[in-house]
Amino acid sequence: MALAQDELFVSNNNSNAITVYALNASGNAAPIRVLQGAATGLANPSGIAVDLVNNELLVANKTPPYSVTVYARTASGNTPPLRTLSGALTTLDDPRGLSVDTVHGEFSVANRAGFSVTTWARGASGNVAPLRALRGVQGLSQPTGVFIDVAHDEIAVANNGNFISVFPRLGDGFVAPTRAFSGSNTGFNSGPIGIALDLDNDEYVVTTPFYDVGFQPAILWFPRLPGGNVAPTRVIGGSASTTGLGSPEGVTVDLAGSEIFTVNTALNSVTVHSRFLTGVAPPQRVLSGAATLLNSPRNLFITRSPDLIFADGFD
Repeated sequence: MALAQDELFVSNNNSNAITVYALNASGNAAPIRVLQGAATGLANPSGIAVDLVNNELLVANKTPPYSVTVYARTASGNTPPLRTLSGALTTLDDPRGLSVDTVHGEFSVANRAGFSVTTWARGASGNVAPLRALRGVQGLSQPTGVFIDVAHDEIAVANNGNFISVFPRLGDGFVAPTRAFSGSNTGFNSGPIGIALDLDNDEYVVTTPFYDVGFQPAILWFPRLPGGNVAPTRVIGGSASTTGLGSPEGVTVDLAGSEIFTVNTALNSVTVHSRFLTGVAPPQRVLSGAATLLNSPRNLFITRSPDLIFADGFD
């Protein structure tokens, strides 16, 4: 089995493509490979994750018939999926965020229109029902980002209805969240969209297109505990000309590089900031330009070798 490399995977909504770059790519850098074409089954791809144990790439497709398509990690060109999860029994409904749990051999999908988070065994294929499904309008409201926190046996969900909710990993049905982040102090005005976890600092990292009274795109940090109507501990936000942020969606924490990767849908870019910046802070580097083939990017995932660090979230 080929070992993972230091790579950046991006889902591109408008071009039905997955573009892959060197992890340190910046400027107008071309992808090192592209997965695209009618045979791929990609249809407005959104959530994306790499199963590092099984060397596979998983993609949530948000155009009907809704699906999750699975490929070899190194797949490129017009390559058909190894398997496809789709059909009425799946209850996939406008799937957005996707997170992989390699410890328990599962993956979870945030269904924006379905007000649900659905979980399957990693090898699920065809028209099959999920193993578990978190449902309900109280704890979920247009969920867009999901992160499986194996370390704490939890699932964190970013809800476009202006809050974050956290559930037991094995929660099933109409389960109340164990805690939520909501209220005026959070600064959520439209979003959150993407969510990840910084395990070193025990903090959630969240993207939102409109933060607080300035209605500026932002990256927000919240302590994992205790939840409630709490203000972020720090914020990168402000003018796109300085921060590089424009409708930020998917976000990833690179602990090894001490960086935050964010896709910016409105700007067709990926920005990389230091994990410890705050305020109207410029990115350390930006991936943008015609050669990148970025086209309404929605989510991203990074791999490292030999230290494999990942996080996930989305619109």
